[in-house]
Amino acid sequence: MTVGFAFANAPSGGGFGFVNDNKSASATTPSFRSSRCGGANATSNLDNRDGPSSSSSSSSSSSSTSLSSPPSVRALAWDPTGTASLCLCSVPTSSGKRGGTGGKKNVDLDVFLSHDGTGCPTEETECLLRCLDARGECMAHAQQRPTWYLRRHGGNGKGEAAAKLSMDYRAAMCECLMRLQGKENSDSLDDERNNNLELLRLTYAISHLAEIFLLPSLASSIDVPARPISSSGGFCDGSVGRIDGPAGSLTADVVRYLRLHHSAGSFMESPEVAEMLRSDQPEYYEFPPSSGTDSILPGPYDRPYWNLLLRFVSQGQLSNAWNLLSHHSACRRAEEEMEGAGGGELSPEGEGFATLRALLISAPIPGGRGDRYCDDAGLDDYLEGELLEREEDEWDGEEEGGTDYPGDINETLIDGVPPNAYLLWESLPRRADKLRTLRHRRDLRRCGERVDGDEAVSESTMVPEAYQPREAMNAFRTWQETIRVTAFPSGVGSGGGFVLSALFQRFPPLPQIISILLGAPPLFDTRGHFSWSQVLLMELLYARPDMMPEDIATRARVAMSKCGGGGDGRRSGDSNQQLQEIILSIMNGSAGQVVETMFSLCGGSSGAAFPATMTSLLCNLLVDAGCIFPHEDDSSSTPSANIQTELLLLAAESIISSFAIQEQSDVGVRTAVRLLLPHAPPKKRVAPLRGGADENAESNGAKDDIIYEPRIAAMIAETISRRLPSTDAEARDLVQLCEETIRLGSVLVADACESLAFSRALHHNKCSNLTREVYWLLRGMEAQSSWLPEDRRRTLGFACRRRFDLLCEGSANDLISVLSGAAITNFSANSEKEKHEKEMLMALQAAEDVLEGVLQDDVMVPVLRGHVEANLLQYAVDIALADAKGDAVQVAADIVHCLEECGLSGVDCTGVVSTLADPKMYSEFLCIAFALLAKEESFEYGRPMEFAKCAFTVHGMHILMARLTQVLSWEGIICSSHGSSLGWLSKEPSLSTKEYFSAMRLAFSKGLMRAFVSHGTSTTVKTDDKMGFGEALDEELELLLSPCI
Repeated sequence: MTVGFAFANAPSGGGFGFVNDNKSASATTPSFRSSRCGGANATSNLDNRDGPSSSSSSSSSSSSTSLSSPPSVRALAWDPTGTASLCLCSVPTSSGKRGGTGGKKNVDLDVFLSHDGTGCPTEETECLLRCLDARGECMAHAQQRPTWYLRRHGGNGKGEAAAKLSMDYRAAMCECLMRLQGKENSDSLDDERNNNLELLRLTYAISHLAEIFLLPSLASSIDVPARPISSSGGFCDGSVGRIDGPAGSLTADVVRYLRLHHSAGSFMESPEVAEMLRSDQPEYYEFPPSSGTDSILPGPYDRPYWNLLLRFVSQGQLSNAWNLLSHHSACRRAEEEMEGAGGGELSPEGEGFATLRALLISAPIPGGRGDRYCDDAGLDDYLEGELLEREEDEWDGEEEGGTDYPGDINETLIDGVPPNAYLLWESLPRRADKLRTLRHRRDLRRCGERVDGDEAVSESTMVPEAYQPREAMNAFRTWQETIRVTAFPSGVGSGGGFVLSALFQRFPPLPQIISILLGAPPLFDTRGHFSWSQVLLMELLYARPDMMPEDIATRARVAMSKCGGGGDGRRSGDSNQQLQEIILSIMNGSAGQVVETMFSLCGGSSGAAFPATMTSLLCNLLVDAGCIFPHEDDSSSTPSANIQTELLLLAAESIISSFAIQEQSDVGVRTAVRLLLPHAPPKKRVAPLRGGADENAESNGAKDDIIYEPRIAAMIAETISRRLPSTDAEARDLVQLCEETIRLGSVLVADACESLAFSRALHHNKCSNLTREVYWLLRGMEAQSSWLPEDRRRTLGFACRRRFDLLCEGSANDLISVLSGAAITNFSANSEKEKHEKEMLMALQAAEDVLEGVLQDDVMVPVLRGHVEANLLQYAVDIALADAKGDAVQVAADIVHCLEECGLSGVDCTGVVSTLADPKMYSEFLCIAFALLAKEESFEYGRPMEFAKCAFTVHGMHILMARLTQVLSWEGIICSSHGSSLGWLSKEPSLSTKEYFSAMRLAFSKGLMRAFVSHGTSTTVKTDDKMGFGEALDEELELLLSPCI
């Protein structure tokens, strides 16, 4: 049995106003709230959901004054850990007391919150995350449906998904309410938390009512009628959806709604009622004056027993009604007499109670009889059905035990009225009956009864797949006719029949209460005893269960007028009247009223995370179902806002600021991003049906088939850019969340993800973890160069690419510089040699760490093919390793690869001829080659020339000589007459430099001679692609660019 939640007074908030016609909305400027703190900890706001307080304006003006005074502010920046905190550091005064360090490490900061966040309790946080999870699963399921399905069904697939998603939202809110009510009962809630509970109850009720009257049914496999769209854009308040359904199609859902939200709940678990039922004669029991229970069980009778029975019958809780009657002293006495007689005939009173039992627990009334097999919460627990099926499949046949025997739920007590006939009022009776059977089988296993896996416990009456009004009314009329013949053969008020005459004569309230089952007006004065919800319930349950959906609002208004607009006893008259008008408006199909109520009454404008998010989610549901048209109308002269976008942005701001003041910015940022992401990427309009009117309009009037809301993407980018993740896991999670949106073409989100990756790379750079630094740089490059569509890609990104290029080139240059130093230096002392070896190992380790980070990334290795700096790093590491192994040929080949001119790959480098090595590093490579050739020359000294060997090929020697000529020109050793006339060369090289390069030139000439002897005159050589970066050249460049030596 689900606990009911009722309306309560809810204060209204400000900041976002709706026009009376519910067709447009406008946003006001958010106010800033100032709080001063020491260090980086801001003062948290109270959890007040009545909207921004009046003090906000004064704080806003004071903050504006401080911001407009440049001399008083030394620095201004967003707090990267808070995302919603703007930190201002004041200029230190002469005394050093304000804004200065004053010899201390701590600095006083003024912190301003960008939005009015009010926090989010743990229960609401879990509920909010569960709602977002449900939306994610719903969207994933919707993506599996082909486009032709949506075209053929006119978008009805979205409506059905919206109905399921609404149930998931309410299931999450129901669980949150149960937990908060548990705290309320234990007196652990303060006044503010109590206010949150009341607002959550109101949110739960409004969403339930909107689901019934605005969203399609789960059984709606046919096309939903087209919604009229107003000329000015905005809300479309028309008679649509389930309101246009057949007679009685909404009765069961409305009954459940009234029971759940407008009744005081079940009193069977109340301690006072339990004490009454334990007494010898409960029907004569009176509550003690100190208990105060009489005030919550008012009625026309003097005894609370009969008032409680009247309440159960008027609400259709007939299972509880029989439970209450079974505790009657006469019923217990009749049962004892039958047991004492060994199961003989029943006494007249016993037969009367048996008849009442049959009439009550067989009632085919809409909404169920209130037993544990009915769905009293109206959630249509399809998820529970899957869980029960899985439990039954996994059951190993062992008896659990521990509960009472539930009995046979399929026992027929009235001819022509099956025990599951109340399911005929459901939109999907067969599925509801299956769920009822699964619940009963679960109870049988729990009580120790053996249940066969393949055979049903008992055959239930077959019910139709979908709602059939005629079958439901036939069962209902048969049941009422049985009551009329059995209890009132001569008419209501004339006394009972033969079976019930004994009970009716002894207990006069009983026939008056039972007569309600026939739909007749009560035989007593109901003024002051029944609320409008009870009056409407009795009409829907017993008088007109086949009421047309569009007539429900009218009958509700009549019931409210009969009861004088009151009857609940929990609110003032004005508040109660306001809520009743809201209910009637929603029952009439006003989707705008739903959003307005959620925003103004349920705390959507207060800055609290949960109500603002639920307002946005419910608005999205109504948009998906076609109940609201959110986009602006260009033909209207009056500017209107996109209500869906405005509510999404407001919800995201509330989430970020609410979690920021709780020092849970990581949760706030991730939650806000999850909320906004589905609405960020550009979307293509679904193509209309071929040959239809929409197709002509699409081809004639539409200039662009892309629907794009840049403000959502900008909000995501801003949120991510402000956040400095504390761990790699947080950053990776945010980037993975945005991947799909980036793949759909959101450039702003791609830029934000690159910024996020760059921040993590800088963090690992400070920690000297080069491998992780490279990993995050590649993630930022991947977002820009791989995830974006081809027409929007940026070649390897921006900041991450520049940092990656610098890292690869710097690591390679450091390693080459150390190798070059070793080539030209003769270490005379062991200490110098050890120092050099240590430097060599450090440089090599750093280069290998960077290279390892690149090679481990299987995604980016193909993208980096032809990348200059990455190839340079690869060859530099190969040079160092080959030198350590003594492989002179490999060292020579790698040096040539770094120095030779080749055409660079990539769109941005078309036609560009350059070298892998930076020109400033030419001399270092030449020094290494010089040392290699000098060593080779000493080894070949004295050997015949015909046996001479050279590590460099003729082509390689030409490359070395070409680079040497360039270096000699830059050093001023040789120069052209043209360059001298222009005054390019102004420095005079030293004598040692001239001698060194002269010896290098001579060694290169001798090496060329040995290369001719060793390798012949061939000048073409194939490049080897060791890493997969470089592209193999079909032909080497001719020596046209080589200068004459």
